[in-house]
Amino acid sequence: MLQHYVFIKYLADTPEAHVEEFCRRMRALHPRIPCVEHLEVGRDSLHDVRSWDVLLIMRFASIEALREYQQHPEHQQVMAFNSRAVAQVGSVDFWVD
Repeated sequence: MLQHYVFIKYLADTPEAHVEEFCRRMRALHPRIPCVEHLEVGRDSLHDVRSWDVLLIMRFASIEALREYQQHPEHQQVMAFNSRAVAQVGSVDFWVD
């Protein structure tokens, strides 16, 4: 199983309502995109200097399934909605048994 982590840091003036809506839209993708095996959306609670604002934890059966998700039109719509408010984004992908 391919574990896919995405870290998002928002611009300082991003409204809370935007972040909440992004999280809602991401959670809604899971049942609508079959290749997504697992999806968690986490919001940072500590707000430390090194903290990221949102973490996505996802699992896919293969790299091809991850790529299918990334190109899915509904995922693309969510990314377009969110991109104007994002300061930084990072990801880590690794295999788990």
